[in-house]
Amino acid sequence: MAPHATQNCMTILRCGSCTTLHAPETARCSSCGGANLESAHCSGTGSIVSWKVVEPLDVGAQDDSSVTLAIVELDDGPWLYSKIEGSFPECAEARVRVAFRSTVCDDGFPVFGVCAA
Repeated sequence: MAPHATQNCMTILRCGSCTTLHAPETARCSSCGGANLESAHCSGTGSIVSWKVVEPLDVGAQDDSSVTLAIVELDDGPWLYSKIEGSFPECAEARVRVAFRSTVCDDGFPVFGVCAA
């Protein structure tokens, strides 16, 4: 299950039994074991936990730009995989906010932009 973002908000999962918040890929609640997971709005802000710059595999590809993949810890609690758009921050604890972009490749990763300090 990929993270869901509409034009105005991002959603994650909340356990219907114990209200624990989870990343969108979760199948069962890690707190109570319940499978009653429902969509919940989240702030769309967080901090970068880890990142990796990925270079394109195909040297002759039309889009030869590198992509920064990251693990973001949402302010709401869950961690999730994402893409970082724009200039990468100098410090690892940089604040990020989900950027609602229409992309050609729907790979399931939310796109985050670095917040101004």
